Amino acid sequence: MGLLAPLGRLLFSVIFITSGLNHFFQLQALTAYAQASGVPDPRLAVLVSGGVLVVGGLCVLLGVFARLGAAMLAVFLLASAFMVHHFWRMEDPVQAQNNLIHFMKNLSMAGGALLIVYFGPGPFSLSRKKRETSLGGMKLGAPLR
Repeated sequence: MGLLAPLGRLLFSVIFITSGLNHFFQLQALTAYAQASGVPDPRLAVLVSGGVLVVGGLCVLLGVFARLGAAMLAVFLLASAFMVHHFWRMEDPVQAQNNLIHFMKNLSMAGGALLIVYFGPGPFSLSRKKRETSLGGMKLGAPLR
């Protein structure tokens, strides 16, 4: 059962890491999309959010500063839900439905990120290894708070 935590971290983080890298590879297209959505300083927003996604995703994946990384992802997800996927303003029903799906996906993933903030990375994380080493190899039953 302990392998579920690293598998969950992998499955949760892969979308953020790949999407974050895509922010850099598709900078012009994503800047235009952010600008059309009314995001202030869209190029800078795409660059910063790309960095947040990659760093936050790697933190969660590796279990190093996982709570901080997950908090960064939660902030990004909530901000992008309300700043980019404003389905309530769209007249085209297909576009509104598509953005509603993305809005709800972001809220759901923000909830998952907040669970990681609360519970921590779980077993098989680099931060747990570091803690166990600093405690003389003593295994802990519950995450340190």
